[in-house]
Amino acid sequence: MKVYIKDLKTDAAGVLEPKKTIAEIFKNLGLKNLKGKRVFVKPNILRAANPDEAVITNPILIAETVSFLLDSGAIVTVGDNPAPDRRRNETEIAKLSGIHQASHGRFKNIGRYSQKIKRPNNLLKEIYVSREIMDCDILVSLPKFKTHPLNTMSIALKNQLGIVPGGLKPSIHALFPNLDDFCRVLLEIYQIRPPDVIIVDCLNIIDGRGKKFAPGKIIAGNNGYAVDYVCAMMAGINPDKIPLLKIAKKIGLYNPVDIEIVGELEKLKNYSPPVAFPFRNSLIELGAMISYKLLMNRVPVIDSTLCTKCLSCENVCPKRAVKKEKIDYNKCINCYCCIEVCPQKAIRTKLWL
Repeated sequence: MKVYIKDLKTDAAGVLEPKKTIAEIFKNLGLKNLKGKRVFVKPNILRAANPDEAVITNPILIAETVSFLLDSGAIVTVGDNPAPDRRRNETEIAKLSGIHQASHGRFKNIGRYSQKIKRPNNLLKEIYVSREIMDCDILVSLPKFKTHPLNTMSIALKNQLGIVPGGLKPSIHALFPNLDDFCRVLLEIYQIRPPDVIIVDCLNIIDGRGKKFAPGKIIAGNNGYAVDYVCAMMAGINPDKIPLLKIAKKIGLYNPVDIEIVGELEKLKNYSPPVAFPFRNSLIELGAMISYKLLMNRVPVIDSTLCTKCLSCENVCPKRAVKKEKIDYNKCINCYCCIEVCPQKAIRTKLWL
């Protein structure tokens, strides 16, 4: 399991040339012939954010990755399922974040169509994921190097939660409030469709106390466990202190001795993890459970004065809960696909009491 740590190349004038570094990564990972391949690029679009906030994938990395893929003849789609936002859909969030522009016209709202995946032996017996993720030939994950209040760090493994439509994420959190159970579910989701290429954005980052850094690096590989392990080492955090990695190691999903680092691993000086205190995780679990249950209590409602009866909501609903401008809330799973697809914005959410 090779993990590559690379400084971005510069030209004679000192200008960054990420595309050359990205081309090297694909070559090192054995992906040379990309012509005609359907490649899905999945950045981390947590929410509508400025790139300087260092919580979303830097648009520069997205733009250069997509440019390289297009030059290689690939058929490219860019997308993610951000956190639910009652005011904006995925495309609007991407535009506000600069990611839509960085996608070279390849951005797609992937929250509209989902596919049911059944895993009867898993903790999460069935899950809906965006269809485009399952249909691609090559999945490229572009996670952000960042901390997480509950899981210590949130990088390649957790970035795969974005294959789940935004409205369904709160239900997963609410169903599995215990940290260990939630981590096992995240690992189950990762294994549904592991990325073929992972390129971690470590260009501009922020630590658990809000301090900003500019390492100007990318960390790459094709194994999320190994990539997250190396990122933890760079942050000066014991990988066994990261719940996802601890559980993955315990159940035999990876072995640290198999990881080979190519490049220089330099620890980030004075990089701080999230603040620790007694009963911290228990308090965060409780707060998360309450907030996610409140989100789950918001249901879609159709405004008949705006509805044009185009049937888009009926056609997209994975549970067939929408019929003739009415929603059957016994069937509705709060995926909000109907909201994403409505051209008239005639569907909103309201609190279900």
